[in-house]
Amino acid sequence: MKSTYLPLKYLLIFFLFFSCSDAEMTIAEEDNEEQSGDDPVNDDDSTDNAKILVFTKTSGFNHNTKEESVAMVNQIATDLSFDVEVSDNASIFDDQESVNNFDVIFFTNTSGNTLNSAQRNVVEAYAAQGGHFISNHAASDSYGHSTAGTVNGGGKGEWDWYAEHVTGCSVRNGPNHTANNFGATVTIQNENTDLTKMISFPWDDNEEWYYWEGGYLNSSFTELLRVSDTGDNSYDDARMTAHYWERPDGGISFYTSMGHSKNKYSDAEFVQLMKNAFEFILDR
Repeated sequence: MKSTYLPLKYLLIFFLFFSCSDAEMTIAEEDNEEQSGDDPVNDDDSTDNAKILVFTKTSGFNHNTKEESVAMVNQIATDLSFDVEVSDNASIFDDQESVNNFDVIFFTNTSGNTLNSAQRNVVEAYAAQGGHFISNHAASDSYGHSTAGTVNGGGKGEWDWYAEHVTGCSVRNGPNHTANNFGATVTIQNENTDLTKMISFPWDDNEEWYYWEGGYLNSSFTELLRVSDTGDNSYDDARMTAHYWERPDGGISFYTSMGHSKNKYSDAEFVQLMKNAFEFILDR
């Protein structure tokens, strides 16, 4: 009996020892998994910033506001945490995949015929997959719409899609605007508080106000802001100075005719309007 008893005792001890070791290893492995960072909640915290392209090329009148507009966008980017790329070279639109990586394309005071046919196709394809546009002032002096009666030159009729989908308008010619720093009042035409928040209305502002009579306006756009009449001519009547379109392809296009002078891009109300536009789009 004694010779049988001792081996059984040692076998029992041996079994208990390794059972405990396996349990400790299992607990340690579970602890390591909890600390490994594989938790999907943590993954959601590591999203990339949105990317904005600021395009400034001109082949028509150059307002020389590139430096100021870029500084404004960089200020907004700091507040809203997005990344900015700036270019005045049309080759930025040569590669479809690269362009599709931008969340918003901002045509700021661009003018004239700036893109070739292949680059235009890239922009259209970008829009078709839900790409967003912001544009201002002279951007509506690019690619005059073929139906615009007083618009001539500058690529008129070469790319109607641009006026229809990006700016929603083509400014008339001869004359196409008031004098610079003309005082007028801006009022809200659409109660979109996302786009008009933190701006005091009525907004008394000085600007080179564009004319649309004899130009082109896309009725698919929603008029957001209107400037009061600026003279005695019919084209001086109260008119759109900011509008937007939530397009069927899922993208948003926003345009304002404001932004003629360098100092506009540090004006608190105008900067707030542009910040609202970026935020409205990027929150979608």
